[in-house]
Amino acid sequence: MNASGPVLRDIHLPPAAWWPPAPGWWILAAAVLLVIGVVAWLLWRHAMRRPLRAALREVDSLEVDYARNRDATQLVDGASRLLRRVARRIDPGVASRSGDTWRAFVQRHGRDLVTQEALDDLVEARFRAHPAPDTPVLFAALRTWCRNALRGGLRARKRPNEAHEAPAEAAST
Repeated sequence: MNASGPVLRDIHLPPAAWWPPAPGWWILAAAVLLVIGVVAWLLWRHAMRRPLRAALREVDSLEVDYARNRDATQLVDGASRLLRRVARRIDPGVASRSGDTWRAFVQRHGRDLVTQEALDDLVEARFRAHPAPDTPVLFAALRTWCRNALRGGLRARKRPNEAHEAPAEAAST
């Protein structure tokens, strides 16, 4: 020990290197990645709901038009066109089908019995001279069907489509 105190060494700095970063930088990077992931998920979710909102607005428009002029033929045609447009978003090939293939597609997305019956009546009403649909049931069925079809449409695309497999099976026999 020195009379004036201990002998101290000068400040010792670590070697200058940019890697590995300090723990604060790792935390910041993780937070930025988390924010980017959440924003991307929210944007994806918003984009997936856009067609559903448009379809539900169209059902509302059909309802307003029907309340204004009470034209059942126009209502049935508009509802049928709406079903075809929604079907085209889910599976473009099935939207041009008719008969049992189209009916099976509509039934598959109308999961409850009331919706299935109302939409089955809609398919038949289009070919009547004077259709008389039960409008409150029809509007509720259209909303339910659009929700089911557009929310489940992405999952349905990943499954094999029965409508496209049937001709291949018939050709192989």
